[in-house]
Amino acid sequence: MPAAKATTFAQVESKVKALEGAFAAKDYEQCVEALGALKIALAQQNLLVPGAGADTKKLVVARRVLEIGALTSIFVLDEVMFSRYLSQLSAFYALAGLPASENEKKLVALKLLLLLSKNDIAEFHTELETLEDEAETDPYIRYPVMLERWLMEGSYDRVWKATTQRSEVPAEEFAIFADILVNTIRTEIAKCSEKAYPSLPVSNAKHLLFFTDDAEAREFIAERGWTIRGNRIYFPQAEPEVSEAGLATEKVIENAIGYARELETII
Repeated sequence: MPAAKATTFAQVESKVKALEGAFAAKDYEQCVEALGALKIALAQQNLLVPGAGADTKKLVVARRVLEIGALTSIFVLDEVMFSRYLSQLSAFYALAGLPASENEKKLVALKLLLLLSKNDIAEFHTELETLEDEAETDPYIRYPVMLERWLMEGSYDRVWKATTQRSEVPAEEFAIFADILVNTIRTEIAKCSEKAYPSLPVSNAKHLLFFTDDAEAREFIAERGWTIRGNRIYFPQAEPEVSEAGLATEKVIENAIGYARELETII
């Protein structure tokens, strides 16, 4: 049987237009399917890894495919796929001579936000060191940087506002990773509360954990193994754990406890 003919670049461009249409229509299942075939076609054209002397137009098209792949992976909640696409894109973003991409800073900022949501603060700062002054000037980069600062200050109310009010989020993709970050914050505050108090009023704990829905709050309480008696939550008494997670630093713990104490005085 004769070998299948390699896809021509004209065919690649046609497939990219179809991919862009599916992405604009938010048909992410179709995007994932199309991306698989396109990456094979780009590999046949030696365009998945940019090399010296490659046609600039073709490299821009290849970069566009990888960027759509990275953005699609966010909407399908595939962190591994997102990281893989970002790794491939780094070679394109580092290549001199290519025109700037309007998606580069957005994707870099999304990577920072993902690192923050996973408590990987060390890697977060490593990435940030390469961005020079963009942490203050670029609206995408500034978003995760401000969130990290507020977290380290214990300003959880500001983080909550910036992640839950869509007017504060620079693009819809950020809201997805921001939801992960909110869950991370809740878990860290819950750990701090368990260490600081034998119990808390239900209303204060609900406010402290940024719950507006009673059902969601009670589900979280049940998952933590907390007990509700009357209007108070009672925490299981256990030996303190030593955590090396990024957000569970001494400063975060102290600020969370301080915040809880302030709420405790309200009652």
